[in-house]
Amino acid sequence: MFRDMPWANGMGVTIELFAHRNEQTDRMLWRISIAAVTADGPFSHFAGYDRVLVLLEGAGIWLRHQDGTEQHLGGAYQLAAFAGDVGTHATLVDGPVRDFNVIADRSAFQPSVTIVSGRSHRVSIDADVLAVYALDDKLQIVDPDRHRHAVRKGDLLLVDAPCRGNWSFSGATAIVTQLARI
Repeated sequence: MFRDMPWANGMGVTIELFAHRNEQTDRMLWRISIAAVTADGPFSHFAGYDRVLVLLEGAGIWLRHQDGTEQHLGGAYQLAAFAGDVGTHATLVDGPVRDFNVIADRSAFQPSVTIVSGRSHRVSIDADVLAVYALDDKLQIVDPDRHRHAVRKGDLLLVDAPCRGNWSFSGATAIVTQLARI
C-alpha cells in the first residue's frame, strides 16, 4: 500500500510507492515516490544518493544545483538525473507540479528510467529490480519468456530479478525504472 511520507526537509509530503531498505541498518537503498511541489524552495538533501525526477503534471520546473548546473523540465515526462548530495533549489514555472521520483543509494544501486507511451515499445531490461508505474489504463507488458502482465493506471509492478532481455510495453504511458546492483 502506498503511504504519505514527510519530505526530509519538512517542506512537503511524498506518496511513497515503494522503498527498499537494508534489513540490518534500516538504511534506504532505493525509493520510488510521487510528490506535489507547490512552491519554490530547496530539495531535500540525500547524501550518497542519486536521483531521477520525471515531471508528471504542471507547466514546468527549474532545478538549480549548487555545482552551477541547471535543468529545466518544461513538459510532461521530461526527466532530470542529479546527485542528491548537491544542493538543489526548485523554481516553478507557472504554478504547482507533480513529479515521479527515484532515489537510489549510489553505493548499492544504479537507477535508470525510461518513459514508454501508447504504442508498442521494447525496452532492454538488464537490472536486478524492475519497477513499472502505469500512468494510463490498460498497460500490457510481455517479458522475454512471453509471460503477460497487465498493469492498471496508478499501479506499480515490481519484479525482483526480472528476466533479462527485451520487454514489450503497449497500450499506455508508463515509467519503467531499472535498478542495477553495484
